Amino acid sequence: MPIQVKPSGAALGAEIIGADLTKPLDDAAFAQISAAFYQHEVIYLRGQELSDEDHIRFSARFGELRKLKLTSQLHVDHPEIFVVSNIKKDGKHIGSYDAGIFWHTDGAYLPNPHAVSALRALQVPTVDGRVLGATNFASTSAAYDALPESMKKRLDGLQALHSVIQRLNKTLESGLKKDYNAEVKAEPEAVHPLVRVHPINGRKCLYVTEGYTVRILGLPEDESRDLIAELTAQCVKPEFTYLHNWRKNDLVMWDDCSTQHKATFDYAASTPRLMHRTTVVSKTA
Repeated sequence: MPIQVKPSGAALGAEIIGADLTKPLDDAAFAQISAAFYQHEVIYLRGQELSDEDHIRFSARFGELRKLKLTSQLHVDHPEIFVVSNIKKDGKHIGSYDAGIFWHTDGAYLPNPHAVSALRALQVPTVDGRVLGATNFASTSAAYDALPESMKKRLDGLQALHSVIQRLNKTLESGLKKDYNAEVKAEPEAVHPLVRVHPINGRKCLYVTEGYTVRILGLPEDESRDLIAELTAQCVKPEFTYLHNWRKNDLVMWDDCSTQHKATFDYAASTPRLMHRTTVVSKTA
């Protein structure tokens, strides 16, 4: 079956149909998927009953995989896999249970931020036969394109500070903050341009998020705060978003330069959710 690309109809997002990721892809098939990814910024493949090895093999085609430092949330056998889950074992969460509370882009607080994330659904929260826990994605390239020229000129050359500590202090249970802060203290924050140029397709993208952006350098505190609020609101306007309704065995990939995402916590903490994520390292900041 030939590979088909079915756009979501939103500002971003497309379904890839006809690819079997349990087998190695030939170069032509991968090139088609890669081109679709960098055009649509989010792609998803349904019904992929992948092993961890399959997941790693496919995502590694996009670049070097990052082994994160949050060891308490990594797969015990595959450090390339970050576990997202609200499931507990021996009284402790087996993965990141609060991932996606805020709009964010993964790894913004790192000097060399993430480039691509690939999240696989092993268990989705289901209540009375209805799947919950959808994920919202926003195109920050579309959001930038829609800005008036006066704002684009204002943003030119500005830089912002991003910090993981800000996010952790907002969301973590007090007993876990010490462990997290110890694991991320080597690289807790980084400065990046407020407008990034995508290294593959050259599009300009707003790089400012509710979850990680602390301040815009060189601006008075009140002006920085107001501009961050204005830009984060711009990024997540409905016309720039795509809502992904998960199914078991979905694989969803998103571009960490040109998108943000936010989870939907519309299910009880006791309703199990389990996902595995791989992360491709960005080649440029």
